[in-house]
Amino acid sequence: MDYINNNTPQHYYGGIVRFLFMVAAVIMLMGLPTVKSYTHLPTLFSVVAILVLGLAAGFTNPKQLWGAVVNAVIALVGFVIFESYSVWAYGHYSATDKFFIVTLALGFIFLFAVYFSVKTVRGLWLEKKEGQTTPTHTPLEDLIQEGDKK
Repeated sequence: MDYINNNTPQHYYGGIVRFLFMVAAVIMLMGLPTVKSYTHLPTLFSVVAILVLGLAAGFTNPKQLWGAVVNAVIALVGFVIFESYSVWAYGHYSATDKFFIVTLALGFIFLFAVYFSVKTVRGLWLEKKEGQTTPTHTPLEDLIQEGDKK
């Protein structure tokens, strides 16, 4: 398992954010044909938003603080957009309407993405501020090494 990187910072949740972005992109891609009539935005806007999510997920890594900041901004914007649409859809349609359900689900996904991306930004920023280096081993390896010393 040489492909596993043990140099990730302790408070790095980029993998979770990446997963959430890709789930949101798939939901948006699959739902676009059925909910397109509810929005007054050009289709190109939605397609570009899906592409941005895929690109952000692909660029996510534990070595770059700027990538985590970009993910946090994308997550915040996604949450505001989809939760706003969700509240609007609830008022204009019903709680069982497909547009309401899809936008509410995307709002939840982006809320979790906000949480994990902000935790990642905070962790990477504090690590950089305090001049800490990323660990070259895992906490489990620390325990094993301590056991070997006894």
